[in-house]
Amino acid sequence: MSVSLQTGAHLGILAVSCAGFFALALATERHAEHLLGRLPALRWRMLVRTAGWLLLAVSLAWSIDALGTGIGIALWLGWLSIAALAWVFMFPLWPWQPPARAYPPRKEKASPSEPAPAENTRTRRMVAAGLLAVTMAGFSLALARVEVQPLKHPDVMQGAVGPWSFTFAEADRGVPEIMEMDVPMKEYHLRFCEVCDSEIRQAYLKVNKPRSARAVGMGFMGQNWTRRVEIPLPSTTQANSELWLTVVGKDGTVHQTTLRLSQASPATVVWFDEQRKDHASY
Repeated sequence: MSVSLQTGAHLGILAVSCAGFFALALATERHAEHLLGRLPALRWRMLVRTAGWLLLAVSLAWSIDALGTGIGIALWLGWLSIAALAWVFMFPLWPWQPPARAYPPRKEKASPSEPAPAENTRTRRMVAAGLLAVTMAGFSLALARVEVQPLKHPDVMQGAVGPWSFTFAEADRGVPEIMEMDVPMKEYHLRFCEVCDSEIRQAYLKVNKPRSARAVGMGFMGQNWTRRVEIPLPSTTQANSELWLTVVGKDGTVHQTTLRLSQASPATVVWFDEQRKDHASY
């Protein structure tokens, strides 16, 4: 998911949350009369109450789909807070204000206190509005720093191995990580379709064609949609190198497919070319 799509998702979640709270407000007698200038029928208020909860559920599902379960729920709660706080400040500015209620006169105290000056009330409102703006700005900056999951990038690789479709991506778009003995390593993520995942026993990945059925590479860890593996990259890696994906089904069948390394990890290919140039210049 690109930055623009991610920003659009956040704004959409906020907009749907605001609409849900608006519908829930219309479902109450007090706020419905405030917002519409009249009290709607009970059946109508029950319908908008149902619509309000459905909109909040849609915003939650959207957040989880765009950001994942953990981050999605946490950020959804944050957007709910901002949406509710925004309506708190909108109600006093709504064109149709409810009529002032008549209260019985209070008994005067011996020494009545002076009413708060209007300037103090205005100052408090400005401070509250400023705090709301700062909160929204800080929350937006935090959202901008949230990394998009590798398998949700728009340029992920999609394909099929045997009867199973999959989505494939590198964990990060940077250069390989140098481990002990100066061995470059790279992590990849793999996700099969929901039905496919239940039919797969194991998946393996390596650079270049396996020499035998026992040397098919490193096995992916994890299951239930997302699998990941970290593999070593040989020094002979170049643009035309291929990643060999080997998948073993629960029925014992074995299927293989290839992925061009130049498409799966373009920064890695460039890094190996630069390493060879540096060695050649010595």
